[in-house]
This record gives sequence, C-alpha cells and structure tokens, in this order.
Amino acid sequence: MGRSQTGLLPGPVTAPSPVEHARWHRAGCAWTDRGSALLGRGTPDMIAASVGCHRRAVAVLRKLPFQERADYLADLGAACVNLGCSLQAAGGRESLGDAVEAFDKAIELLGGLPIGGEPRFRHNLAAAWMNRADALAQRDSVPDREGALVSYGRCIGLARELPLDEKASFRILLSSCFINQGNLHQRLGQFSDSMGAYGEAVAALGPLPGAGHRMSCHLAATAWTNRGEVLLREAGPGACEEAVHAARTALSHVNGRRLGGTAEALLGVQALRVMASALESLLGPGGPRFADRLAELTDVAERGMELALAGREAAPGTFDRHFAWFYCLGGRVYGRYQPQFLAEFLREGIARRPGRDSPAFADELRAVAARATRQALGRLNSSRIIVGGTLHAEQLLGTVCRLRDASAEFER
Repeated sequence: MGRSQTGLLPGPVTAPSPVEHARWHRAGCAWTDRGSALLGRGTPDMIAASVGCHRRAVAVLRKLPFQERADYLADLGAACVNLGCSLQAAGGRESLGDAVEAFDKAIELLGGLPIGGEPRFRHNLAAAWMNRADALAQRDSVPDREGALVSYGRCIGLARELPLDEKASFRILLSSCFINQGNLHQRLGQFSDSMGAYGEAVAALGPLPGAGHRMSCHLAATAWTNRGEVLLREAGPGACEEAVHAARTALSHVNGRRLGGTAEALLGVQALRVMASALESLLGPGGPRFADRLAELTDVAERGMELALAGREAAPGTFDRHFAWFYCLGGRVYGRYQPQFLAEFLREGIARRPGRDSPAFADELRAVAARATRQALGRLNSSRIIVGGTLHAEQLLGTVCRLRDASAEFER
C-alpha cells in the first residue's frame, strides 16, 4: 500500500460534515471581505494582495456543495466577480484576460440561480455582465469592443427587470451600466448612441439624486458631464448652449452634496471644463449676451483653479493638469477680451500655484504666463497707435506698461 506525501497511511474517506461546510463558508467569505478591503486601498501592492485573497476565497468556496445550496452558489459566483475586479484593477493584458475568465465563470455560476424569484441573484448576475463588459472595453481590441457592447446589453436587459424602487443599489447598477455603455459608444464615435445611453443613465436614477443619495449624485453629475462632452463635438451654437446647460446640471448634483473632497473636486473640474469650452465657443465681441458670457467664463476659470487646489493633495498629478488647463483658459480669455486684468490674474495664479515642491510645474506655469502676455501685447501693439491725452488712451497705456513689466518678470 502506498504512503501519502506526509508519510502517513491514508485514512478512510468520509464526507465533510455540515459543521465543516459552515467553517469553509465562513472562511471563504472572510477571504472575500479581506480582498475587497485591500482593493479599496488602491495601491499596486494592495491590489496584488487583493487578487491573492480572492483566489483563496474561490478555492475555499469551491470545496462546498454549491450545486446543492443557492447561498453557497451565490457566494462562489460573487467571489469570482470580486476576483475579476481585482485582476482588472491590476491592469495589463494578461490580468485583463484572467479577469474576463473570472467574470465568465461568475456568469456561468450565477446563471444557475433562480433569478426570477430573488432580485439579489438577478442583481449579481447583471453586475457580472457589466464587469465583463468593462474588462473587455479596457482590453480594447475590435472584437473586445463588440463583445463589451453585447455584455452591456445583457446587463441592461437583466437590470431593467429589477424592482428598482426596492433598493437604491438596483438603480445605481442600471445607471452605471448605461454610463459605461455611453462611454464606449463615445470612444467608437457613435455619438447618437452615447447621448441616448447618458439620457437613460439619468432616467434610471429616478428620484435618488433629488433625495441627495451620494452615489446617485455622483452618477448623475457624470452622465450630464459626459453628455456635455458629446455635445461639444457638434460645435454649433445650439449644441454649445445645450453643453452649458448639461454642465450646469452636473454641477447642481455636485455643489453642496458632500460627495467627498477628491470625488467632488474631480466631478466639479470636469463639468467646469465642459462649461468653459462651450462658453468660449459661444463668445464673440458684439455677440448676444457677450458681457454675461465673458463674466461667467472668467468666473469658471477662477472656480476651476480653486477646485484643482482643493483636490490636489490626494492626486497631485491629476489636479495639477486641471489647474494648468484653467490657468491657460484664464490667460487666453483675459488676454483677448480684458487685457487690463491679465497681469493680475497671471501673478495671482502663480502665487497660488499647487506643487510648490515641483520646479518643473512652476516653470510650466511661468511659460504659460509669458506666452499669454506676449500674445496680448502683440494684439495691443498691432491694432492701434496709442497717443496719450484721453482717459481711454491713458488706461490703454497703463495696461501695456503693466503687461510689459509682467512679461519681463515671467520671461526671467
């Protein structure tokens, strides 16, 4: 008789007891909870550790007689979804391929549950389809994009049948899927389809944003901002007016909602960028509502810089780029339409600048300021001959002198 690897004779094979099943179930769920907590920290090391925890969860839960009990099957399917999410967060082509396999396994398992009588099971199966679609969209080959659109459709078909008023999470899932579907349509240049998806995303949220539900406010702001980005591609005055409205609506879901410092700041700057781009396209001397639009546009530049400063502690690289974008916007708009205020704006921006420990970023802002003053001086000097004696001429001379001083300062 052979011996086991431990050197002991194999004992009689007995079926695990219900007590042992319960212990495995608790252990598998604990590994899942630990993996989810680690994934939430977001660092590469924590994501790698999260993958390991979710693999342990799947391995343990597979030991259960999951074909015989719906709760065991549901938890094993959920563990596969969580494993796929961690693999997706890890990034890289191989990890994304493994993530898709994990979601496929989750769909196979969760599809065996009685989704018609249990909304939770339907929700989890729909979530597996959406996550599969997200992973395929991230992998981004032509077949993957096509597969992602099919998977988004499967998720939406399942989620529409949920009792949406029963749980906020049901509306959140459906809205999230529409937003992700709309983003993919936008990437593919299918702008009409993306507009429809963003509209469906807002409708799916129902009364939640009005009630101040935080996640629904986040999604509503995202859907309206993304809608505005699509409208900007049309570039006509009507589309730009609609984009301004979309951005204002997005901001109404952000302002005062306490969505969290970084999330609120990022949603805010994204909506303000849409608004700024639309307003700048509509702006033109002598055009309708010129003064009001100019005042709103310069205010947007100031607000965008403030929000970028508010969010940069958590993500300096991201928010520094936003700060620079609004700084460029302000320099361009003040330089063209209100040069008398340009030097003040540029100096204040550099004085307030984020990343004081980053000489490269400081140099970038100074270069922006130097270019803005040069361009403004070029327009002023080429468009008229300045002769002193009148109040207007004296004001103009003062503007030119201030800009020359500022230009010399920024060029150093």
